[in-house]
Amino acid sequence: MKFYRKAAVILAAVLAFTIFSCIPASAVTFTPNFTIASEAAVLINMDKDIIVYEKNPTKKWYPASLTKIMTAIVVLDHVTDLDNTEYEAPLVVFDDLYGKNPSAVGYSRGEIITANDLMYSMLMYSACESAGILAYNVGGESIPNFIDMMNAKAEEIGCTGTHFVNPHGLYDDEQYTNARDMALIAKYAVDNYPKFVEIATTTEYTLHATNYHEDGWVTIHHTNAMVHNGEFYYEPARGLKTGTLDESGRNLVSLASKDGNNYLLVTLGAPMYNEDGSKANDQYTDQKNIYEWAFNTFSYEKILSKTEEITEIPVKLGDNAEHVLLVPAEDFYTLWPNTLDRSNLKQEINTDGYLDSDGAVLAPVEKGQVFGTYTLSLSGEKLCTVDLVAKDAVALSQLEYNIMKAKAFVGSFWFKTAVAAAAVLIAAYIIVYILATKKRRRKMKKVSSKSKRRM
Repeated sequence: MKFYRKAAVILAAVLAFTIFSCIPASAVTFTPNFTIASEAAVLINMDKDIIVYEKNPTKKWYPASLTKIMTAIVVLDHVTDLDNTEYEAPLVVFDDLYGKNPSAVGYSRGEIITANDLMYSMLMYSACESAGILAYNVGGESIPNFIDMMNAKAEEIGCTGTHFVNPHGLYDDEQYTNARDMALIAKYAVDNYPKFVEIATTTEYTLHATNYHEDGWVTIHHTNAMVHNGEFYYEPARGLKTGTLDESGRNLVSLASKDGNNYLLVTLGAPMYNEDGSKANDQYTDQKNIYEWAFNTFSYEKILSKTEEITEIPVKLGDNAEHVLLVPAEDFYTLWPNTLDRSNLKQEINTDGYLDSDGAVLAPVEKGQVFGTYTLSLSGEKLCTVDLVAKDAVALSQLEYNIMKAKAFVGSFWFKTAVAAAAVLIAAYIIVYILATKKRRRKMKKVSSKSKRRM
């Protein structure tokens, strides 16, 4: 019962997912019946591009190393052959990181590394120097130029609450994002860059030899503990990126797949420490709980059928038909919780602008002709709006049409004018006739009187 009371928060785009003239396939999101420690979260069903759950989706937050997802996107936009592209690590990168205690894999100034290894060490191991080396070189030996590219890309993707000032994610008060924007960025990366998914979901990788490490380099492991055997292992989870700072708490973006269902989850701001001062790992608990809730609760269902008779409207001059049935223009599918009865949906029919003043339509009616809209809402939040169309065609009754035209003509101004003119002519004729008759009679009387006198 607690789930029912908490249902309903509306999305905005996003998405950008539209089915059959509807707003995003799920404008309504649902809240699980357990506590989530993270400050913000967004869960997206990747199969249907539907946001299923949101918590504080637009709350301003520091991305920490989640920043490196955008760094990877910009690199992949400009470097087509990661294996055969090499970059030399410049001094400016290490000067920027000096004294900031960054996460690092151990590259040095002057070391020549493939772009591929830099990407693996940046995304898997969260190496800040790798992010800086990539940014410096891809930005045309200018990290500020690369940052401009990052912000331009964020705007292109549709982010409205994100701003970058560095490529690695170390704290800066002017570098911020929110859960919804970060979900957009991560989803964009997954949807558009197979190489990103390959790298960001790899659990173990051995870096190749460089001019400073000719005998080979270290083996690195993904920083997401959910993908490794241990306390936080969660079999459906993959990648993508962790991000941790004292100012941001523990951030995590991951993918998870189970029984043919695929999700992307962003959680921001899980606590750094427990009440007793020990290290907290609520980001993993949050993510596992949210994923399991989604896998066990939702299925993709038909909520509205195009054969469902929604209402009927009167038809004037119909041939053997006084009404026409209205049905949805298309089927509507969405992720739907198995714990929620569809009878909770509120229905709204709107035919404004489609009917005449008598609340009817005039034949002929074409099958599929639009006569209004049909909206389904849950807890005051709109789920979808579809066109209502005629289920069948209704032909025009020629007899009734002719009768209507005749009636219309009889009641028209010109008919009334003609009748009035005819009445005037008839009256004038009668008057003239009467006057003429009287005149003849007087004349005849005069003639008769003269004749009598002559006799």
